Amino acid sequence: MSMTYIRILFSALLTACLVGNAVASEASAEAQSPYLTPIANGSTKEDLVSFLDEAKEYVLNNGRDEGLAAFSDPAGEFVRGDLYVFAYDFNGTLLAHPYLPELVGRNNLDLVDPNGVPMIENLMEVAKLGEGLLYNVYPNPVQENAEELKLVRALKVDDDLWIGSGIYLVAQPPRFSPEDREVLRAFVDEARNYSVENGKESALEVFNDPAGEFVRGDLYIFAYDFNGTTLALPFQPELVGQNRIEVEDANGVAFVKDFVSIARSGGGESYYIYPNPADNMTEELKLSRVTKVDETWWLGAGIYGSRASTENLSEKKPTNREELKNFVDEAASYALVVGREKAVAEFMNTEGPWVLDEVYIFAEDFNGTALVLPYLPSAVGTNRLDIQDERGVYINQDMRSIALNDGSDFYEYRWTNPITNQTEPKVSYVTKVDETWWLGAGIYES
Repeated sequence: MSMTYIRILFSALLTACLVGNAVASEASAEAQSPYLTPIANGSTKEDLVSFLDEAKEYVLNNGRDEGLAAFSDPAGEFVRGDLYVFAYDFNGTLLAHPYLPELVGRNNLDLVDPNGVPMIENLMEVAKLGEGLLYNVYPNPVQENAEELKLVRALKVDDDLWIGSGIYLVAQPPRFSPEDREVLRAFVDEARNYSVENGKESALEVFNDPAGEFVRGDLYIFAYDFNGTTLALPFQPELVGQNRIEVEDANGVAFVKDFVSIARSGGGESYYIYPNPADNMTEELKLSRVTKVDETWWLGAGIYGSRASTENLSEKKPTNREELKNFVDEAASYALVVGREKAVAEFMNTEGPWVLDEVYIFAEDFNGTALVLPYLPSAVGTNRLDIQDERGVYINQDMRSIALNDGSDFYEYRWTNPITNQTEPKVSYVTKVDETWWLGAGIYES
């Protein structure tokens, strides 16, 4: 298995075709851009669209129960090469999946990709609009669960059912560092606070200034009203005042419409392809975060994929509680997607991305049997409910109780740092994976 996220220089991969011009010539761009090209022997976007349309018609013609049964069959007619159908209700509960039967019946709105982007929650928001396309980073079972960039379509069937399917693209996915993601979050929050304190008119004047305080390298603020009219775009002033609710990127992702929906719900993050003003408006994959300012407008900012290419993520590890929580949430999502056996093997790999010096994933089942202890492999398979810290506190019992009763939370104790071999104050974040096991990780707060 592989969880290595290969970084590449995105600016050399994409041709210039401004996204603001509705849908550009996809045929010519597809030959040059890995962001528009399916993996070898993979399905095309056209295949994806017709496949999901066919799946919807099957449900309408044969009924919900028969449709869900067909979608759940790994040997059935709705599994064709890399294409398969999954189905959800509008509460976020998985109803059908040919490869993840253990997750059927589970509410999966908590699933995030390796960059912390909500996968199912974002797709459900698109499905509420009728249909649409989104990107996420997702394990490819054909490639030993290597994380790859995926273009996913969501399609509403009726008021209580939506379906989805996707194709993998040849472009390697970016893996943004916790530091960059925190900078993005703080930048957007700062812009929102500035807007509230100084008023909409003053804020938009500052946001539209390419030499202003809210333009920092490739970070800049964009803003729209909830009808999709552009309020701020410092490097594309000709688009200010235009309604862009239907604008799409080169793959047909209607990012403005998607962000309107996300902002209405409070805010969040998603990917799209967009010109980078710090690199001569070269198009790159971009991760943006948006937030609602008030009932009339919203704002956001994004980080480009080329930023990820400069990061050596093998040296990046959580250094504060927020980063620790993200690390554990991503591990739990990964475990749910690839299954317990594969995840446990990856978590035990001391050379892998889940073991970052003294920060590592540990896991137990709810009987107390150790499943993951990368620095103490001899203890895997033994019951560790009687483990105490130097104060005599039964720490594994306490953490199990958090996962079992609360679902997830932080827990403070003292433990031996495997790098320094010293006992130090430690805070761990633990979370329930499913009804059989839980996992966590910790940072030392000396």
